[in-house]
Amino acid sequence: MELLAASCHAHEILHSILPFCHRANIAGSIRRGKTHVKDIEIVAIIKDWQQLFTALTDFGMFIKPGVPEIEPWAPKVNAKYLRMMLNCGLKLDLFIASPENWGGLFMMRTGSGVGLDGKAFSGFAPTMFARWKKVSGGGRMINCMPTMPDGRKVIVREEEDFFKLLGVEFIEPEFRIARYSVRKIKNYELNLDGWEIAS
Repeated sequence: MELLAASCHAHEILHSILPFCHRANIAGSIRRGKTHVKDIEIVAIIKDWQQLFTALTDFGMFIKPGVPEIEPWAPKVNAKYLRMMLNCGLKLDLFIASPENWGGLFMMRTGSGVGLDGKAFSGFAPTMFARWKKVSGGGRMINCMPTMPDGRKVIVREEEDFFKLLGVEFIEPEFRIARYSVRKIKNYELNLDGWEIAS
């Protein structure tokens, strides 16, 4: 579907679910401004699951997540993500965040753009996650939270926080097109002073 039409559908859904979310925003190819969109992706922090399910029912049918087939599926409270086949013909992926991991999950689900050669670049999030492993001395991403080798999890409430933690300049979504788009801050060394650590 062309971007403008897909964006209209996405904003209609977003407007409908916002009262039942602490926070929600459009991610994926719509956020990156891709000219043609295959599905709608939204990241949300849920406030009222049952009201959310009811609001979404008007837009299509819940389907089983994680499988290519379109199989009707009852949505589950506290799921990590929900999937729908929308009446407009697109699929919806609704990814569930927390206030503590919003920055990492929103970046990941925004994904990568299309390079100047016209080919899709799928490595932006893996590049950023690899960067975390390097600057943290072997840390990992667990549930989209940067985790130190000793198990401490760093809270990243905003996408910009995640870039800052990695020592990388913020990149607008439409420019996340290749590894070279990741511009490292010179002489950066990780220092967790001032960062929130999950208990």
